[in-house]
Amino acid sequence: ERRSSSHNDGDKSCSSKQSFEESLLASEESARQIRSGQAKQRFEKAVRREDRIAELEQKAALPRNEEHENIMSEAEVAELKGLLKVRENFEEQYDPLTFTKEHLEFKAMHNDALIALVRYCERTQSSSSLQQQYTKEVSNIFVLDGPDGGTTSALIDRGEFDANQCFVANRHILTCDALKLSGGGRLLEKNVVHATAAEALTMAADSANPGEGGALSNIDFRAYYFDGCGGFYPHIINMLSAALIREKFNVDKPIAVGYSLLGGNKNVVEKELAVSRALTIIARNRGMRMVHVLDDPVTYGISADIKKIGGSEGGGGGTFTTWHILEPER
Repeated sequence: ERRSSSHNDGDKSCSSKQSFEESLLASEESARQIRSGQAKQRFEKAVRREDRIAELEQKAALPRNEEHENIMSEAEVAELKGLLKVRENFEEQYDPLTFTKEHLEFKAMHNDALIALVRYCERTQSSSSLQQQYTKEVSNIFVLDGPDGGTTSALIDRGEFDANQCFVANRHILTCDALKLSGGGRLLEKNVVHATAAEALTMAADSANPGEGGALSNIDFRAYYFDGCGGFYPHIINMLSAALIREKFNVDKPIAVGYSLLGGNKNVVEKELAVSRALTIIARNRGMRMVHVLDDPVTYGISADIKKIGGSEGGGGGTFTTWHILEPER
């Protein structure tokens, strides 16, 4: 009876594992349907909003005289206030001027970790016995970055990567403008996408029409860094799924993956576990395995002093950041 019970428990555990895996993969399939065109719709809506704001502001600026008395109705005044409030909600909240010294040091150390992991992945692939015909390829790197371009600047200056290798997605148009060369930033116009990370990276829902995927969906990335901009870990899983669940990929190419969550001291164990489980499933789906880099940072060329939880932003709860490698299952 004990053996029978143990066997049944094992069946239930296996079934639960398969159910979670199937759920994750199915969720990405349905999410692709939603993301396809989502960025375009938001962009078109923003354009219409800005056009209407300009129209109403122009009307409000007309000189008040007998001819133009009460030129704006109460409804139009209320509409303008509402549109301006919506615009404000979509402006960048990231402000490096509010960061403490400890937080800036924490970010710098993790930028260095990203650089080290890209170089580690390059060395590992080039020395692999399965890569007899390997010729060095350019390492493309996807990151989420703020208007100061802190991470991309570190990649270019300290990592000595070319700006052409660095790609960013951001849903805030002003941040996108600030990151581009034309706006005083470091990145090429084509390397900055006005969209969420998931939108920019998601594959086309219909593989027969790859052009319907995100702007960066067909780029083969060596490394990804995702910033949750909050403590809601499902957003991280959504980005990981968009980036890594795909039909065609190089199973022998190691990939570095990192992410951050704000409020790093709250339920951090549960959140990290949920993301790790999802990333393990994604890796297995690719015929790879997931490694926790910070369990042994020195092996990957990262300082042994690196921490997962760093200084708070202006007195917040701290930031949690960690790194993983997806590598071939030997």
